[in-house]
Amino acid sequence: MPKVRCEEMLPHELVAARDAKPVAYLPVGRLEWHGRHLAWGNDAVKAHGMCERLAQAIGGVVYPALYYGDDPTQIADLHFDDGEKISEVLQVERSNFTPAGDDNRWPLFGDLLKAIFWEVERYGFRVLVVLTGHYPLKGHAQQAAEEYMGDHALKIFAMLGVDQITDLGYRGDHAAKWETSALMALRPDLVEMSRLEGQEEPPLGVAGDDPRQASAEYFEQGIAQITERVRAQVDAALG
Repeated sequence: MPKVRCEEMLPHELVAARDAKPVAYLPVGRLEWHGRHLAWGNDAVKAHGMCERLAQAIGGVVYPALYYGDDPTQIADLHFDDGEKISEVLQVERSNFTPAGDDNRWPLFGDLLKAIFWEVERYGFRVLVVLTGHYPLKGHAQQAAEEYMGDHALKIFAMLGVDQITDLGYRGDHAAKWETSALMALRPDLVEMSRLEGQEEPPLGVAGDDPRQASAEYFEQGIAQITERVRAQVDAALG
């Protein structure tokens, strides 16, 4: 297949891809626990793989993933009542995840996004799809997009991907059926289901349908529907 990762493109390849479809994709995620069975960087890895699928089907180029997000002291707290056990598995002190004073990272996240928006626009792209693999990032990405679009021509869509197909019964989760299916399809080398054998029930730090119900086929059905819905939005924005 033709290249879709812009960092790997030669100048003539970038120009050809942009001229054929002036749309770019920005995968965004963060590093955090995703069960015993999924890679630490699942959020951005998943988003990057989905963006590549979109670019291959719709056209355009994929920007490098941004591995940054909300306050990392929330990592253990994010996982409901499992923080103490997760800290134990990671062999770190639970106190390491206790916020110290004003540690608001959201303004920096928004500034980082807007800097990337400008980079995308100045190279002639007209539409940008920001795909946030870590769900709390979506609202802040939308806010940054709205602020940026107030003074610029670039059209920006911020989405999770799976939020495009909730009417079909798909649901976002944390290291459960959807996210596990996504990595099974996109990066099977980063999934080790055997890590769940003989462990806690339900699996530690997992939220959603049992990840043992996951399959690459489940994701493939979902991404096919996501692609067509994103295609419609992109084409409408391009006129």
